Amino acid sequence: MQRPLPISVVVPTYNRADSLALTLPSLLNQSLVRTAYELVVVDNASTDSTPAVVDSLRRSHPGYRIRYFHEPVPGLLSGRHRGAKEAEGHILVLVYDDIDADPGWLQAIADSFADPTLRLVGGRNLPRYAVPAPSWVESFWTTTPHGGRACGYLSLLDLGDQAQDIDANYIWGLNFSIRTDALFQLGGFHPDCTLDHLQHFQGDGETGLTLKAGAQGYRAMYQPKALIYHRIPASRLTLDYFRRRAFYQGVCDSFTAIRQSRSVAAPASRNDESPEVKRLAHAGRRLIRSAWRAVRDPRIPLRRIGREMADFRVRRIHDEVRGAYRAGYEFHQQAVRGSDVLLAWVLKADYWDYELPGHQ
Repeated sequence: MQRPLPISVVVPTYNRADSLALTLPSLLNQSLVRTAYELVVVDNASTDSTPAVVDSLRRSHPGYRIRYFHEPVPGLLSGRHRGAKEAEGHILVLVYDDIDADPGWLQAIADSFADPTLRLVGGRNLPRYAVPAPSWVESFWTTTPHGGRACGYLSLLDLGDQAQDIDANYIWGLNFSIRTDALFQLGGFHPDCTLDHLQHFQGDGETGLTLKAGAQGYRAMYQPKALIYHRIPASRLTLDYFRRRAFYQGVCDSFTAIRQSRSVAAPASRNDESPEVKRLAHAGRRLIRSAWRAVRDPRIPLRRIGREMADFRVRRIHDEVRGAYRAGYEFHQQAVRGSDVLLAWVLKADYWDYELPGHQ
């Protein structure tokens, strides 16, 4: 199909009208000429004021191409694939509904794709915290093979100020650009964020796509000028959120493992006390002994005990998050073991037909 526009920006959304009302204007307040792109909003059957938000934006931006589609099948997969099918651009730019785009974001993406050998582009994803982040959140940032650092639990990525070729797995869904023909050649996305009661249909989202892109030698780039800010509410700066996010990641990784092996692993043997728990218990006992020594010996500085207590708390948090990840992984493995229908869903060749089994 001939696609007349250079770029389509696709925004899947579900019941986040207030957030969407902040995101959409930033996607239009771009230095790229407005005739070079369209905005495609895919509403996953929201029950809030999402349609009114889009209508208001159309009225306030009459010179822009803004399209709205109602998609009844729940989940980020259906939002992405419906958007890709409806899009008219040669390049698809997919974002989350809780980001703020820098004014030069879309121009940087367009400039990058001027290189015909480039198939995927990702950008710099920085935090915009609603409240100061607790100190322990810093411990979830890790270095990457490309330099810089990342915090996957909050979808944050900063590989520095220089553009560079990267593994496609470092192009994340909140700031994901791909040539439209490449998306279809690779078979599209895998299942992603869905409703809680449909969690067993969860998959590995853009990871499945980028794994195939890497295997087929598709060139991918990190473009620091393709800058977005991910709005992080206070509710995501809690241990409860990190546990839930880890459970979700466990489900995603189980999906990847099953597709790679084409089968489900045998149930793991139970171990009531994991090595992590044993190490944590040992650290706790050591901390108590240190505290008692400090009480008896005033020469031991209290700040050292404070540091040890802080370190212990961070280790405890990481242990709980790892436990939630294991629970998510096993939840999905067990669900697939018990259902041939679910196994067939996980092993589908592609998900352009994204109707969930049994969904009405």
